[in-house]
Amino acid sequence: MRRRNFFRLAGISAVSAIVPNVFAHEAKGNVTNKQTLSNPFKTKGKWYKAALHVHTTSSDGDVDVTTRLKQYRDKGFSVVAITDHRTTNDLSGFSDKKFLALSSIEFHPETYSGAPTHHFLGYGLPHPYTYNKSLSAQEMIDDIKSKGAKVFYAHPYWTGHTYVEMTEVSGYLGVEVHNQVCEGANSGAGHVHWDQLLNKGHVLSGLASDDVHQSSEVGKAWTMIKAAKLDDKSILEALENGCFYASTGPVIKDYQIDKDWKIKIECSSVKKIAFRTSGAGNGKVFKAASGEDLQSAEWDLSKKKPMWVRCEVTDKDGNTAWTNPIFP
Repeated sequence: MRRRNFFRLAGISAVSAIVPNVFAHEAKGNVTNKQTLSNPFKTKGKWYKAALHVHTTSSDGDVDVTTRLKQYRDKGFSVVAITDHRTTNDLSGFSDKKFLALSSIEFHPETYSGAPTHHFLGYGLPHPYTYNKSLSAQEMIDDIKSKGAKVFYAHPYWTGHTYVEMTEVSGYLGVEVHNQVCEGANSGAGHVHWDQLLNKGHVLSGLASDDVHQSSEVGKAWTMIKAAKLDDKSILEALENGCFYASTGPVIKDYQIDKDWKIKIECSSVKKIAFRTSGAGNGKVFKAASGEDLQSAEWDLSKKKPMWVRCEVTDKDGNTAWTNPIFP
């Protein structure tokens, strides 16, 4: 039977009647249009502890902006991005030489695939911003970027998104590798999505965040940013260039690859150091002997020569830190 007749007999006039035209919107090439990322451990500047996914009563948080910023400041954070849903906030008067309140947003355009809506974070979006829900996903990303904001992809596992949704748009810089609130539903990890995109040539960085809605959630995950100064321009440049690492506890002190393809990391005391790479096997894992800790590891990549290599370290309590990938 001819295929055309088969579909007619089945009562389907066209394949498009049941299959959304997802790939018509698929981003071509690299979603970030970047070739590599900066290594913060080779860059001059200071480290700043940042909360990059924060909600208040302006959307669905439990306290107002003033209270939320004080909560993070009291916990030693230097940068707080208020990312209320579909709205910005007036943060004038909250920043000083030791603290930066960054006007930001979480926005939710429709997917082209028919999956649940996208969740994107737009950092450095000037207030006020008029949210236009009629814009398509790519139009909304482009509009928010046109105002100077840096866009990142939020909690793809929790949203139920796949490589399809994550490549139907372009212009975002990275993905949440860990979202603490979503992890409460065992869906806060983003490392599999991240690795799959890296394997396809998309140059993306990884953030960790609280996604705080309730005060009890403050300060459980963060991003350590290396920047020249504590101001909007310097922090946004660092986010764009990947000059940071993500953590729920461990400290990463150094992470570099030499000309002979030897990758090395130095960190606070941990029980496991895992190098992740492209290709089968996904890397190499070092584990501490019983009763001991690890504070460094080195791996010779001269035979493997992967497209990219990143590292994650995990302490005795299960807390983890993630480097951004190096593209040797």
